[in-house]
Amino acid sequence: MLEKIISIDNVGVLKKAAQRPVELQKVSLIYADNARGKSTLSSVLLACSTFDAKDVSDRKTVGATLPQKVVLRFNQGAPGGAFNVQFDGNAWAGQKPNLHVFNQAFVDRNVYASSGVLPEQREALLDLALGDAAVAQRTKFDAETIAVKESTVTVNSAEAALQGYRGQLPLAQYIKLASIPDADDLIVQTDKLIAEARASDQIRRRPEFRPAPYPAFSFDDIPSLLESSFESISITAEETAKAHFAKHNGTATERWAAEGLQHQPDNECPFCGQPTRDLGLLKAFKLYFDGSYSEYQKRITQLRHLVKERVGEQQLASWRACNEYNQGLRSVWSETSLIDEIPELDFEKAASLLQCVEVALLEIVAAKEGNPLDALDSKPFMAAVAMLSELSDQARIFNEQIGELNGRILAYKQRLAAPDIAALSEQREVLTITKNRFSAEVLKLIDGLDAAKAQLRTAERAREAARTELDHLMAATLLTFQDAINGWLRSFSAPFEIDSLGSTHLGGGLRSEYVLKIRGARVVIGPKTTGDLSFHAALSEGDKRTLAFAFFLARLFADPKRTETTVVLDDVFTSLDRHRRHNTVEAVLKMVAECSQVIALGHDAHFLREVKRRVERKKIAIVGEYSLHRDAEEYSYLDSFDLDEYCSSDYYKHYQLVERFIAGDQTCSMLEVAKALRLLVEGHLHRCFPKKFKEGQTVGDMLGQVKAAAPPNPLALLLPLHADLVSFNEFAAAFHHDTSGGYTRVEINQAELLPFAKGALGFIQMRTFR
Repeated sequence: MLEKIISIDNVGVLKKAAQRPVELQKVSLIYADNARGKSTLSSVLLACSTFDAKDVSDRKTVGATLPQKVVLRFNQGAPGGAFNVQFDGNAWAGQKPNLHVFNQAFVDRNVYASSGVLPEQREALLDLALGDAAVAQRTKFDAETIAVKESTVTVNSAEAALQGYRGQLPLAQYIKLASIPDADDLIVQTDKLIAEARASDQIRRRPEFRPAPYPAFSFDDIPSLLESSFESISITAEETAKAHFAKHNGTATERWAAEGLQHQPDNECPFCGQPTRDLGLLKAFKLYFDGSYSEYQKRITQLRHLVKERVGEQQLASWRACNEYNQGLRSVWSETSLIDEIPELDFEKAASLLQCVEVALLEIVAAKEGNPLDALDSKPFMAAVAMLSELSDQARIFNEQIGELNGRILAYKQRLAAPDIAALSEQREVLTITKNRFSAEVLKLIDGLDAAKAQLRTAERAREAARTELDHLMAATLLTFQDAINGWLRSFSAPFEIDSLGSTHLGGGLRSEYVLKIRGARVVIGPKTTGDLSFHAALSEGDKRTLAFAFFLARLFADPKRTETTVVLDDVFTSLDRHRRHNTVEAVLKMVAECSQVIALGHDAHFLREVKRRVERKKIAIVGEYSLHRDAEEYSYLDSFDLDEYCSSDYYKHYQLVERFIAGDQTCSMLEVAKALRLLVEGHLHRCFPKKFKEGQTVGDMLGQVKAAAPPNPLALLLPLHADLVSFNEFAAAFHHDTSGGYTRVEINQAELLPFAKGALGFIQMRTFR
């Protein structure tokens, strides 16, 4: 049990929780208002049970300059069984105590969260339900699973080591290969066949010899030009027209003459009427303006260029390339008896012939250029062109020879069989793989693979055996756990129960799953949950808390070591569970009877007092009463407390009513709140200054005593608040006809009431109405 709280420093609101060491009893009841540190204290004890340093470090008091410190003294009951557990701000030290803690952290970790029941909560609940035996078996199953994974890795590594030997052959087929005694000889023979096949294939792919293109000489447009003449005007017609225009206003006269030709002045001048027939100047004008002469002259000047272009050596450029290609190909075919001599084009002779023809043609062109208006005889020109037919004959004879040679090559290729090199290569690969299969190195690798597979099969059998045993154990354990939970739910008169509590691997990992049966509906809590109702929609907040408490109780009373356990309960009973008060007390009494110690924290002093009375009536344990008191700096410290005195009057009811109204509880009657204010302050004054006021004395009379008080009378401490107390009493007394001297007020609104309600609690909690 937790024997003594020596220190809890700088943890949340517990800046110095133990002003002196606080000795606890087998039943320790700790009262505290909200925000006084109950959750912090329960979280420290939970962290102590698991040695969770982070949870404590995260709660360090804001603004604290000194390190955190926790020192707790436990006693297991046996001689020498006392030991200290301490936290130095960084880590826990000592022996882990046996604690079962029910608080919000237990609910969040094992039951539900604000968004629903999460996978990690279902996993934690399974660990909670299984108990030590099932957890040990699960640990064994996890170890066997790891062994299977390790054996699988070994098998995969052994298979990968054979990859380079088996090529593309599947591993199972590779291992089953039969030995080939003469594999080496067969590989040599296959290599020979592949070499021959590749040589044959290369011959079939060799190119043929290239024929020569026929030279193209086209002179069809030139003879007609040589035979043409220009009869209408002498070669000086253009010069005559331009000289005339120069003497008569130049360009203006030229435009005028061009326009005048449109009036057809062939017989007489339309301007002066004089005869114009056979007038040379007029003919010169016509030829000048229709451009015929200029075009004719242009064609004559292009003759020389056309002849050079069509008879140039570029016509024989492909011949030279053809000779070079065929000579280069000769060495490729030299290994056969097909080639005697390779025909060759006489390029030099052809070039000389082209030059002679070009000279002859250019002489004729020069004659036409000298007399462009005279018609020439085209026969000499065509006779020179006819000499070029010798080149075509040479190309024809050459191509016939090349064609005959290529025919012999084609016949030779057709006599060669088409080799299947791919099939031969595949055959060789199979031979090589088969030879390697029975090498000493591969035989050793295969033996290693067989051993790894045998080890994997053994590990898989062990895992399946562990899984079967775990499933049986979990099924029995979870069924017992389910019955225990439902037993507690029935004792709490819960309108629901759980069903089909089991385990599942769906969704990854081993987790719990169960069904809530509530008012004829079913809510599935597990992977892939479907249906109209959700966990939060099906249960009220009180029902959820009851379910979590039932889980806790089922696990606690299934613990075979519970006689050595300290149970910590943080607000196990709330305002949402008033109808479950009696059975909750009964559960606590069962804990007291079967466990080493029960520490109950709560803000309901009446519930704690009822636990105290029931324990004392049964005489089953010594009860310690404590409270988390507020110090002058608004921090909390743990010290003794008197539950009977605190709960002996209606003071607590008035306090709760006013507190609920301030918190926004719409069910509170504002008139009842107004009536409670004066009684609340009056009761507080009686408790803070015992025997200073007479029984039944009103607030007004009390304030008279305060006004008259002088030190060392403790009532003098209230003098700074006297005016505020008088103002408060004038408002509150109006709702009590027996003391106000008039009619009781019955009308009230929230805006008027709220400041006085806050002032009353402010006076009680912090001695101020502000």
